[in-house]
Amino acid sequence: MKLSTASMSVVGAAIVLAIGAARAPAQSRPKSQKRIPISKEAGGEVARVDTVLRTDTMTVTVTNTVYHTDTLVKTVVRVDSVLLTPPPVPIRLPAGLYFGIAGGSTIPSGSIFVPNSVGYTGQMQLGWQNTKQGFGGRISGSYAGLGEDTQFSRGSNAQLWTYSMDLKANLPLGHFFGLTPRLNAYGIGGWTYSWFRDLPHRLDTPENAPNVYALGDGSWSGKSGWDAGGGLALMFGRSEIFVESRAISFGVHDSPRAYQVPIVFGFNWY
Repeated sequence: MKLSTASMSVVGAAIVLAIGAARAPAQSRPKSQKRIPISKEAGGEVARVDTVLRTDTMTVTVTNTVYHTDTLVKTVVRVDSVLLTPPPVPIRLPAGLYFGIAGGSTIPSGSIFVPNSVGYTGQMQLGWQNTKQGFGGRISGSYAGLGEDTQFSRGSNAQLWTYSMDLKANLPLGHFFGLTPRLNAYGIGGWTYSWFRDLPHRLDTPENAPNVYALGDGSWSGKSGWDAGGGLALMFGRSEIFVESRAISFGVHDSPRAYQVPIVFGFNWY
């Protein structure tokens, strides 16, 4: 503290001495009472000092530019309406393995014609037929019940079971009912075996002798034979409808050939 106070005193004394030294010459300068004339130099020209204050205004523009890029994805769905003609639907006709059923009536003929009348029949068949091939095959089983003639009635109608193994020849006739259905004619024939009972029949007799008939036996008898016939079939999709008639021939003991002629309407599924 003492050192600071002394320093401040010394500085103050120095300032006072400096001010006194500066005022001393001004007080001792003599004052002159004579006026000093002032004239213009060189024809009255006075030096003129023009002070031009130039202010440059600089405008600093600070631009903070922020670039913001938006990526816009525009999805355009274009629908071209083009009329296309669909390809023709292929014609698919049934072919291969088939199974079917049929039913109708049967007519007696030959040695069983007189003592029996028209009856009924039912049939089931399993076969193979390709529409692009002319030949096929079929196996079938049928049952027939014949009517009785009143002169030979014993109270029991004749019954027949027939098993057939046939070849089938196909003949296309064309598309008569549009593009898909096709009409076929066919022939069928082969080997048969028939079982029968209660079947009255005509016996063999000498020429010019009157006909003699035997009453049916109640036991089952069997004879081999053959069949032949034909029909019309309409094929469409995987199905076939048909109408058919054939003659089924078989032998009866001590009699001429016997025949039954079934006429059936049926369905086959391929």
